[in-house]
Amino acid sequence: MKPIFTERSDGSWMPGEYARGPYKGVQGGAVAALMSAAIEDVYPGFIASVSTHYLKTTPIAPLRVVVTPLRLGRRVSVIDAELFAPEGRVAVQRATLIAPNEDPDLPTPPDRPVRPEAMPVQSRVAPHGGVWFMDTMDVRLADDSVLWFRQIRPIQTPASVIGRVLAVADWAHGVVPPMGSFCRPLVAIPNADLSVHLVRAPRGEWIGLDAATAWSTASIGAGWAMLHDAEGPLGRVAMSIAITRLPEPVA
Repeated sequence: MKPIFTERSDGSWMPGEYARGPYKGVQGGAVAALMSAAIEDVYPGFIASVSTHYLKTTPIAPLRVVVTPLRLGRRVSVIDAELFAPEGRVAVQRATLIAPNEDPDLPTPPDRPVRPEAMPVQSRVAPHGGVWFMDTMDVRLADDSVLWFRQIRPIQTPASVIGRVLAVADWAHGVVPPMGSFCRPLVAIPNADLSVHLVRAPRGEWIGLDAATAWSTASIGAGWAMLHDAEGPLGRVAMSIAITRLPEPVA
C-alpha cells in the first residue's frame, strides 16, 4: 500500500490525499510524525518526549524537514526539527531522547493485555467529505470507551516507531471533542500544539487513547489522554485547543 508521504529526489516529502485532516491541509498527527521520523533517522536513542507546535496550516505540497541538535549528551539529548513548505516554516518540534539503560529489576506497572481486534469497528467521515488521515487506520472502541487505532497505510517508508504513536495521539481532543460532537454553536477544534511523553516504545500494532477534554468561555480548550498498547500503559498526550465558532448552515 502506498505510504502517506512519498520522498522526492530532492529529499523533500510529498503528502498524498490521505494526509489530509478534517480542515484544510495536512493532519497534525501526520505533520508531527514526519518531523519525528527525521529526528529518529539521524540521532540514536528513544524519543521519550516530543512537543510539536503548528505555526500555520501545512499545505498538500512538498515539505522539507530540517533537524538541529540542541544538546547531545551521553544519555539525554535534545533535538529540534523545523518543517518547511514552499511558503516558509509551518511547524517546529523539540524532542528529548534518552538512551535506554535496561534494568530488569526495576518495578513497572503490570501488563493488562487486551484484544482490540475483537472490538467493534468505528468509522468517522471527514467534514469535507473526502478521504482523510483517519481513513489510514483501523479504529475500534472498547467497552471502557478507550479508542484503539492500528495503522493500515504506512505514514512513510521506512516506518517510524514514534511517528506511529504521534499519528494516534493527535486525535485525543477529537475522540471526546469540546462540547460534544453535535454541539451548538457549531465549532472547529484545531489543536495548536501536541506534546507526548512515553515510557517505552509500543509493542504490537495497536495504540489506545483514554481521552478527555475541558474548555472555557474564552474559547480555549485542552485535550489529553493516557496512551496504551495492547499490553499496558505507554505514556500520555496533551494539547491546547483554539476553539473557533463556525457559521450555522443555511436552512
